[in-house]
Amino acid sequence: MEHTFQLARFQTSVPSHHSSVPRVQIEPHRIKRPHTKSRHGCFNCKARRVKCQETQPHPCANCIGRNMLCIYPSKDQSLRRRHASPLGGHYRRQPPRSHASSSSYATTPSSSTESAVALSSQQSVVPHTFTADDLRFFHHFLIAAYPHLPFGSEDLWKTSLPASAHECPHLMHAILCLGATHLSLVTPDGSRYTTLAVTHRGQALRTLGNELAKGDQCSKTELDLMLATVYALTFQANYMADGLFDFAIMVRGCGIITRRILNKYKRSDMFTLLTSDVIITDIVPQLPHTPYADTEDLNRSIETLQSIEPLLVSNGHRNAYRALLDTYHALKSSARDGFVAFTGFYDDWGRMSNREFMEFLDPGNYVSRLLFLHYVVVSIMLRPVFWVLRKPRLLVCPKDELPLLQRGVYIHECLPSEVRGLVEWQFRFITLDRASIEDPGLRSSVMEDPSELNMV
Repeated sequence: MEHTFQLARFQTSVPSHHSSVPRVQIEPHRIKRPHTKSRHGCFNCKARRVKCQETQPHPCANCIGRNMLCIYPSKDQSLRRRHASPLGGHYRRQPPRSHASSSSYATTPSSSTESAVALSSQQSVVPHTFTADDLRFFHHFLIAAYPHLPFGSEDLWKTSLPASAHECPHLMHAILCLGATHLSLVTPDGSRYTTLAVTHRGQALRTLGNELAKGDQCSKTELDLMLATVYALTFQANYMADGLFDFAIMVRGCGIITRRILNKYKRSDMFTLLTSDVIITDIVPQLPHTPYADTEDLNRSIETLQSIEPLLVSNGHRNAYRALLDTYHALKSSARDGFVAFTGFYDDWGRMSNREFMEFLDPGNYVSRLLFLHYVVVSIMLRPVFWVLRKPRLLVCPKDELPLLQRGVYIHECLPSEVRGLVEWQFRFITLDRASIEDPGLRSSVMEDPSELNMV
């Protein structure tokens, strides 16, 4: 898990006022103009009942104008919304709502219960029937899959947050989604849980979208629970081999909601270590002063990273390049310095506009993909530091690291042949680390004969 994004100083601004869309009364003698429905719009537009431009995978103009996190439903989610829910119940249209609750969806998927977090909300939901699999996911979350971020919150994830989730649908679905995804990763027959994980993720995003649409009307407790949900979804995306895009979106979302909490309420009632200065004071001193063991690996990484420099064309490229280069150099001094330097990679995500951020993540942006290969290598080098930041758990799963490595291999395979050679060393470094996790006996042989890694 990439632990450094919480320390990054997100600069994304959040609108201070979120006005409601007034209802327009149509006189009886007027004829409604026909229009084309937005069937694949983002969650925010659906929550506000406005037409979405559907510029997927880029954010729509509505979200850009309101500086909101733009998330689209997947194709499967769109089909389920038009037909039946995955649990067998059909979506039903809600009764007319008052003006105060006009930000809710016209149709609402299954949920556990009416949210007690916002006592003034008039939103009604279709009861969600939890299954034996859901109980299994919840149990697995409590013993193995709970997040350790924000820093200092591990005990909360095993106590008060699961209790709050009972009356907070988006957090409950995020917890079940994370438990299901992690269980599918670490158990031999886990693939059968993948569909259920996707279902819970869709429901978490849908109900979270309703809450986000309230804008400045959210209470401190509601914002705290939304932040918990986004952190859970961030960890869930990190356990998906194809979750790079989702992971980056959720990391940015953590920053946006954190800034909203700090700007409006100065502090969180649940999470104590949210600001970067407190983290540097309380967390960074726990990290070791020892440098990275293999200086040759660092020198080779720096050399291959510098070969990419002529290809940098955007500020996003240049900032990510500088953060990675600083991290490699800092690791020569100490793991602590390397960790702090690595936060700069996430730091720029909060400063980018929505359009710049989506362009940086575009699968066709090969320069970004080259930089992400180095990002995976740095994550491997910092793994001992990341383990220091986690408390001991009842169940330790080495396979937790595999999705990140699979992501790196996939990125390399999708690169054009003319640039693939620029990160061939990184590809070998990643594949050897992956093999050592899948076959622990290989690790000792690699340590005895590292010549294979040095071949490019």
